[in-house]
Amino acid sequence: MKNKDKMAFVISRTKTSVAVSSFLFLLGSMIADLNMGGVYSVSGYSVTKMALGSLGIGLGFGLPCIVYTSEKLSRPVQISVHMVTGCTVMLAAASLAGWIPADKGLLPSLLAVLSMLATAFVIAVLTYRRQKKLAERINRELKQRNSMSAL
Repeated sequence: MKNKDKMAFVISRTKTSVAVSSFLFLLGSMIADLNMGGVYSVSGYSVTKMALGSLGIGLGFGLPCIVYTSEKLSRPVQISVHMVTGCTVMLAAASLAGWIPADKGLLPSLLAVLSMLATAFVIAVLTYRRQKKLAERINRELKQRNSMSAL
């Protein structure tokens, strides 16, 4: 893969990751507001910290996609590097943004961390399935074109 193609791939994946992260941040904020009866409020720079945390998480999952452009690494290693990097950035950003309620005790903190990790893995599985179906469709169409051109 050429460097230009690698860059386009990483930019595309990063834009998608930032969009998904931003959407989940917005959805989470809306759910919190609805659960609190429309009186959800924060002070200081809390929303800014959370928005920057969301951006950081999007970048943390998007930029490591560069590992998928390396033919030297096996697919399981690529996935492991991508997910470990993304989840590490996600947990660090969540901690800095205040999404992990450490002041509430171990169980709420553990539940917050587990829900974040579960969300990351559900998104990863859904993305993998979508990409796999796309690859299968492309391969099927290429096979049809090759069989038609052989006639």
